[in-house]
Amino acid sequence: MTQYFLGQGKIFVAARTALGVALAQRWLGDVSDAKFSLKTTTLKHKESYSGQRSTAKNIVTDKEATIDLTLQELSQENLALALYGKSTEIASGSVTGEALPNNLVADDRISLKYMQVSAVIVTDSAATPATLNASKYVVDAQYGTITFKDVAGATQPFKVAYTHAALENVSVFTAAQPEVFLRYEGINLAEDNAPIILELYKVNTEPLKELALITDKLADLTISASVLIDNTKPVSDEFGQFGRILQLKPV
Repeated sequence: MTQYFLGQGKIFVAARTALGVALAQRWLGDVSDAKFSLKTTTLKHKESYSGQRSTAKNIVTDKEATIDLTLQELSQENLALALYGKSTEIASGSVTGEALPNNLVADDRISLKYMQVSAVIVTDSAATPATLNASKYVVDAQYGTITFKDVAGATQPFKVAYTHAALENVSVFTAAQPEVFLRYEGINLAEDNAPIILELYKVNTEPLKELALITDKLADLTISASVLIDNTKPVSDEFGQFGRILQLKPV
């Protein structure tokens, strides 16, 4: 019986315990492209008796499995996965005495430690600090920057006090390489939306390949991952030690 495949579906990831148990699963959101690949490395033996040196034996010496994902949703969790980073929530607060670089001149633009700022006050470093008139600088409150228009007569370095909104933050290369359980729950559009499941027990994601910061289309997160052997799983025909695919009948 001929069976075709045209897939769509959801992909979930979950952290793993030291014993290989998958914890709570998180949906990656809209994944526009997902490709699962297998590869072997083969040792070829050529015979030496016929005069043709033909291949007489292929011996598989290595097995590799990979999965490539294109994520459309730049959520905090997805960014942390792609950037080998940690996601943190920065509470709203206030800052006093944030020092700026010395020897600033007119038209210099400086970014503050935090963004979405308000109530910005700039003072100088005179023995009796003077507050710089707000007409002498421009604040971009959204991006947290100050552009100075006139610094004449002020003692530098300047110091800034301000308040800021709550912020979502993802650092880069601050976490270990992620090791996750991955599960694809799909439907086969070519066969009456028959369900299909792919489970990969132990997946190491590689860091982000590319994030288009300036583009004329929706940006995405492109991630490749290696599927590792999971020695916490018993050797069995049903489950295997890498993963499994289940094709279910339509309900």
